[in-house]
Amino acid sequence: RHWSKKIYQPRTYLVTEDIRSPELPPGMFSWITASFKVKDTELLQKVGLDAYMFLRFLRMNAMFFAGCTLLAVPILIPINHVNGIGLDGLPGMSIGNIRENEEWRLWFHLVLTYIFCGAAILLLWREMLEYTRRRHSYLLSEKHARMPQATTILVTGIPKGLNSEAALFDIFNRFPGGVAKIWLNMQPKDLLKLCKQRDHVVTKLEMAEYNFVRSAYRKSKKNDSKPTEPRRPMGRISGIPFVGNKVDLIDHYTDTLCHLNQAIEQAQHSALLEPLNSAFIQFHTQFAAHSAVQTVVHPVPFRMTPMFAEISPLDVVWENMNLGTLIRKGRHMIVVAVATVLILLLTIPTVVIQTFANIDVLIIWVPFLKFLKDAPSVLISIIQGILPPLLIIGLMSLLPIVLAAMAQYEGHERHTAVMLSVMSRFFFFLVVNVLLISTLSGGILQTIDEILKMIEQNNLSLNFITKRMSENLPVASNFFITYVLLQSFTGPVLELLQIGPLLLNFLFVRIFNKSPRQIWDVQGRVDAANFGIIFPPAILIFCVGILYATVAPLILPFITLYFTHYYFVFRHQFLYVYHQPIETGGLAFPKAVKQAYTGIFISEITLFGYFLLRIGNNQTIPQLVLMFILILVTAMSLSNMNQAFDPLVVALPIGLFSKALHVDKEGIVTDGSELPKKSAAGYGGMMEAGYERLHEGTGISLVDLEQRKATVGATSLVETRPSRTEGIQGEESIVVGGGQGPCAAQELAYSARSYKSFPPDGHHREFLQKTKGEAPVEACSLPAQPQLHVPPQGQGRPEEQQVDQQQEAKAVEQVQPTSLWRKSASFHDYGRIEVPCIVQPASFSTRGGARESPQADIAPVSAELEDLQDQAFCHPAVYNRQKPVWLPMDERGLMQAEIAKLRQLGIEVATDGAVMDRSTGKASVSGLIYAPGEEARYRLERGE
Repeated sequence: RHWSKKIYQPRTYLVTEDIRSPELPPGMFSWITASFKVKDTELLQKVGLDAYMFLRFLRMNAMFFAGCTLLAVPILIPINHVNGIGLDGLPGMSIGNIRENEEWRLWFHLVLTYIFCGAAILLLWREMLEYTRRRHSYLLSEKHARMPQATTILVTGIPKGLNSEAALFDIFNRFPGGVAKIWLNMQPKDLLKLCKQRDHVVTKLEMAEYNFVRSAYRKSKKNDSKPTEPRRPMGRISGIPFVGNKVDLIDHYTDTLCHLNQAIEQAQHSALLEPLNSAFIQFHTQFAAHSAVQTVVHPVPFRMTPMFAEISPLDVVWENMNLGTLIRKGRHMIVVAVATVLILLLTIPTVVIQTFANIDVLIIWVPFLKFLKDAPSVLISIIQGILPPLLIIGLMSLLPIVLAAMAQYEGHERHTAVMLSVMSRFFFFLVVNVLLISTLSGGILQTIDEILKMIEQNNLSLNFITKRMSENLPVASNFFITYVLLQSFTGPVLELLQIGPLLLNFLFVRIFNKSPRQIWDVQGRVDAANFGIIFPPAILIFCVGILYATVAPLILPFITLYFTHYYFVFRHQFLYVYHQPIETGGLAFPKAVKQAYTGIFISEITLFGYFLLRIGNNQTIPQLVLMFILILVTAMSLSNMNQAFDPLVVALPIGLFSKALHVDKEGIVTDGSELPKKSAAGYGGMMEAGYERLHEGTGISLVDLEQRKATVGATSLVETRPSRTEGIQGEESIVVGGGQGPCAAQELAYSARSYKSFPPDGHHREFLQKTKGEAPVEACSLPAQPQLHVPPQGQGRPEEQQVDQQQEAKAVEQVQPTSLWRKSASFHDYGRIEVPCIVQPASFSTRGGARESPQADIAPVSAELEDLQDQAFCHPAVYNRQKPVWLPMDERGLMQAEIAKLRQLGIEVATDGAVMDRSTGKASVSGLIYAPGEEARYRLERGE
């Protein structure tokens, strides 16, 4: 692990300092001790809620199955084995070894099934309660509040008549706080193609410049003298080998890049961009954003739906932004049909693989394999025991690639939704083809030989089939014991070794990658864990464990070993290897909990079916009735869980923004009648807090509204003051107060600066206009403000003027924003408007103290970050800048001369962290976290 930090410890230097892990101490098992020295509070802050909840899932299952092992193994194995029907080996310790007329033994299995299923349901409910508390704490944290997704929603399926800034502003500005910005999603058309072509040319130019300078070093090393001039790289540009004349590659790519820069800049300033049927809308408050997504907007079905909150700019799938609801539903039906066919096709190889578990059956179907009867016992054991699970694992490992392509085609707007779609279908494939098909085929293949003989003798009876099925169905546990053992040892070992990245890092860098960017793409990027791929296998093992807990209890120690190993390994991997660029707030966890219910249902239905097969002289009727009741109770539990937690996961409850509710740092919610409770220290302290809470509520309570209406209604406010935005001179802001509009959000603060539309020809409407000494002009259906009488200067009695001035000052103090006056729209602003904030979330003391001023918790925003926020939800092609030509510095100054030439042509060049070794003539990169030009993409996600 110290030999290659890039592979085994990238989070010690390739991430920002706030989430960086300390270096591992020396020692073979130091990675274990180092991982567990990190407290769970710090773990949550470093790895994020997604990874944290995955670790909780692993830990919960390790503890659950450890308890099941302590109960089931000493109780059920003796009951199954003593005085049984005489099965040998592992089947002799399963439920299938119980004799007829001894069904009283099945009561032990029934009672333990009640205990195990009840405990599993209670644990899942407890974890969902903990998850919702953690998620709400995360969404209300100061770190998250700095991110643009905290107050932004995505609206899809917008009809053409409403697909304008004016219409969207008029609809959504009614929410508390009002609309801050609107981004109409634009179709870049040829612009996107030009941007991709430019990125390709930049890569080619980097390679040509690198080869040019490196040729001088090679020549110097060969002749032992410094060359007067290096050799210019020459090559054909036709794309077809040996076709076309050779040209100077540096000159060609330089000219092409200059031409593309001009073409892209002109296209970005043109008015030919067509709006799509979706838009991003940013509000001034998080309360408004989460209220909007829970509102029905359009009266016509499938219009302006669905809407999404908490969507990150990095999470947007821009290719799917123009798909309507009906198109998405049509694609969804196509994907479901393809997935169904794929499941049926995979059933065939799964059944074939299961035949390897029984050599006798295999020889019946494939006669030329008779030689296996004389094979050594070791070979037979490998074929029957190890080969089928290995083949199943290999077959299922190819699925995620296909499922990801299907999810992308389905039309999901977010990469997170693509991940969740892969997770759902991958788990479904695993359950059907691994759990169900393997279990059923294992039992059927064990009896098919006898069934065929009975058919030949015309002596087949239903009683014989049920008897053999009840005996042989538990035999399938042999396959799953081997499967779990292989997964328990090979999976964690392969995860720790990182074979794939290791080969890429040392093979491709030494042979193929040469330029700084090519080296960085392999050595400088930190891998991310795909929870859509790593969650389903763990849930499948949970399903296997709960299914065979009472059927074949010997599997339980191996299930416990699986979750323990993976918990140790992934705790280390998330701290030292993996980094999530997009934090979803643990959205994969509630889906995992519901999928775990699938295993509980399969377990209960399987045992119900087994009791039905053993009904004989009606001795198992009580067990059947009780199992049916347990199935109903489990179904009610799942239904109640969906009703209880689905709304809490999708959006923040409005009550969290109320003064009446108090939320402490641990996310525990109390009202005025409850005393704050300390968090339970269960699971080794994993319930400790991990996020600092920013807001306890908004200042928009009913009392505040009535007071504000009374105050603002008494006088009209028209105040001018210099703009606080740097670089804009002589602009003024006008605050217009008053009004009893549809909601309190109509107490708007209008900016009197001229909002410059882009493109210059007025393609996008100007919403706010101003001329010196004139009143602000209403535009684009802004909510009407009541015309209130303002006495002329000097008129009225002095005491009335004094009262009016006091009321006006008090209203200004309540209404006017002091820190969120934003900069005018620049040439990057496509299809959006911005209105200053009037209703801001009120800050609070986590100890329940007095409220502070609304500005106390608002961190200052740098001009650079403000520009990034303005571009946050524009299509990347709309504001795309040329990727810097990344070149290494050399001692002789050859590259410096090339850099000067490129910069004279207006081409952006970077040399950050890249140097060329004099002795080898090879480039190396060090000391960077992001490649040049890429940091801006991730600053918004960090809120810095």
